[in-house]
Amino acid sequence: MLQVTESAEALFRQLLDREDVTGNAIRIQPVPGPEGEAVVSFEVVEQPETNDAPAESPGVDIYVAPELTEPLGAARLDARETDRGSELFLTEQAG
Repeated sequence: MLQVTESAEALFRQLLDREDVTGNAIRIQPVPGPEGEAVVSFEVVEQPETNDAPAESPGVDIYVAPELTEPLGAARLDARETDRGSELFLTEQAG
């Protein structure tokens, strides 16, 4: 199951708390990239879609599309600040 760090949760919470955002959860899903490759996308949603799996994230409801459940199953989603702003990245789970 995808684990989400406190840093990533805080970033998602900032997004969800904005007045112009109408959803209350995040969905992680694959979308086509600029060259046709699959890339990961984050979408604000009201509820999960059929067969979505929850991520391990106590502070924010985060759902993973079924196509990404296995590839992200041993991953940890984290966030850091860079010169260009906040950045989300994946690492392997400890243990």
